[in-house]
Amino acid sequence: MNSSFTLKYLIPVALAAGIFVSCSNDIDEIKALTEDQDLAVQTVENGTYFYTSEGVLSNKLEAAVLERFETTDPRIEVSGGFTLTIYDSLEQVEATMVAQTGTFWDTEGRLIARENVILTNVDGDKLATEELIWVQDSDLVYTDKHVVITTEESVIRGKGLITDSRFKKREMKEVSGTMYIEDEELELEEEGETE
Repeated sequence: MNSSFTLKYLIPVALAAGIFVSCSNDIDEIKALTEDQDLAVQTVENGTYFYTSEGVLSNKLEAAVLERFETTDPRIEVSGGFTLTIYDSLEQVEATMVAQTGTFWDTEGRLIARENVILTNVDGDKLATEELIWVQDSDLVYTDKHVVITTEESVIRGKGLITDSRFKKREMKEVSGTMYIEDEELELEEEGETE
């Protein structure tokens, strides 16, 4: 037999056998590598989710990127900016919340909005903060971060706030601010003091 012919075919066969032997993985090793990873099972770009309660639209979430996770901590991670629209029982808009990022636990009905958070109600009152937590079932919105509330009459600053999703009832801590008073109101107050 020709030795060059044998080497020509024997070397590729030996290399292929070496590759097959070196590429074998233990199934337990593969499971160990993938079990601890918290990977998104679904990613949606420019998505919109509608949430209803007894057939009535209660909220609409629009986001640049939504990622659904279903591991030990099932949740939706939102990034790239989002808008949450909150409706009343007649499906009329009551408030909107915008932020850059957020985490929503749909089983708990809890949302943590982060980065440039602004909550605006139908009266035009605006709350600005860096983090806001909303609990849907109890209609509770709160933060322990610095807040700025802007209304037609005032700008109020504080640290820590509790309100509802419609931004109507408010309880603040560490409050400071400026109130705008019309000249006519001030004149009426001064006249009342002189009588």
